[in-house]
Amino acid sequence: MKTWKFLPIMAIGVCMAMTSCSEDSKKEDVSPNPFAGFNTPDSGTATDDELKAAVATYVDDVVIPTYEDMYNKVTALNTAVQKLSTSSSDNDVANAADAWVAARKPWEKSEAFLYGPADLNKLDPSLDSWPLDKGGIDAILQSGNWEDAVGGDVNDDDDAPADAPQNLRGFHTAEYLLFEDGEAKKITDLDANKIGYLKAVVGRMSKDTELLLKGWTEGKNLENGAYKDAMKAPNGTYSISNIKQSVAMILNSDNGAEGIANEVGATKIGDPVDKWNSGDKEGGVLAVESWYSWNSLDDYTDNIYSIRNAYYGSLDGTVASASLCSIMKKVNPTLNDMVVKQIQETITAINDIPHPFRNNLGATTEVKNAQNQCVFLCSGLALVRAKLAGE
Repeated sequence: MKTWKFLPIMAIGVCMAMTSCSEDSKKEDVSPNPFAGFNTPDSGTATDDELKAAVATYVDDVVIPTYEDMYNKVTALNTAVQKLSTSSSDNDVANAADAWVAARKPWEKSEAFLYGPADLNKLDPSLDSWPLDKGGIDAILQSGNWEDAVGGDVNDDDDAPADAPQNLRGFHTAEYLLFEDGEAKKITDLDANKIGYLKAVVGRMSKDTELLLKGWTEGKNLENGAYKDAMKAPNGTYSISNIKQSVAMILNSDNGAEGIANEVGATKIGDPVDKWNSGDKEGGVLAVESWYSWNSLDDYTDNIYSIRNAYYGSLDGTVASASLCSIMKKVNPTLNDMVVKQIQETITAINDIPHPFRNNLGATTEVKNAQNQCVFLCSGLALVRAKLAGE
């Protein structure tokens, strides 16, 4: 999810995406952070060959298959949406809504690797900016002029207007058009303009998803070739000069594994809860990502699964023999066991928040626990990065 506003540091200790969570946790009360003061000595070291094998597994068995899955499911969504032009069936809208949910999963499971093509081609904001500009979307529905919104370039300026193109397309515009109160709309809710706009939005999503996949596999729309090659055989392209820098990219605190752990706690959970607790109840609900579909908590847990997949080197919860997890088991088995446990603790804590999130922003105990678990996961991933990438 790409947001377009300044995000305050959470009072309970969730740190900002551009900072080290382990450093911030020393300043904030996030006790009992299990990683605070971690000092168990290493029992081994990671060789460059081991790191290269782990990065290759990560690229070939996690990143590329995730984007292939997303491409296939966005293609299926596009097919389902195209059918609405000639449909009179509520079932067809329900099928399109189901296809949206299915396409959403691999996207959310890719948010631990929003660097590379997702960043260089501004595909994260193009696909997933939040909050969307509901007023702008409604105006477009009245005018029928959605060409600029769907085809326009991302405006990533700090002072970008609310109706910048990225806020008028992507997953959440499609969600707004397909869902109401967690359910698929009826075919009678969708007039010709809504269907036309929806088709254009999903068509753009298809193009963006193809760029994500082919940016990694072929270097499509990139200047220095396939991003997979830069990660697996670093030679200075895309500012990756050695295999430790590839590992650092995987775990980085901006748009890598640590970054999404922080974003889930500080932004996706934290923003709406902050508004709610300040007395802005309506603003709190409106700040919940994916609240039209009630998919929010699934989004957040899938984000943590994206971290697990990146760390394990697999998509099914098994630990690949060539993976960061397997290397850490040799380098520092205590830390590895703690990180593995923390990944699951974070997923469990998010799932403990009552569903749907939009209706339970006042579930203080569960919310604070989920946010703290995200902080702890940030801390553990920062320690792993320091040991494997020397940062």
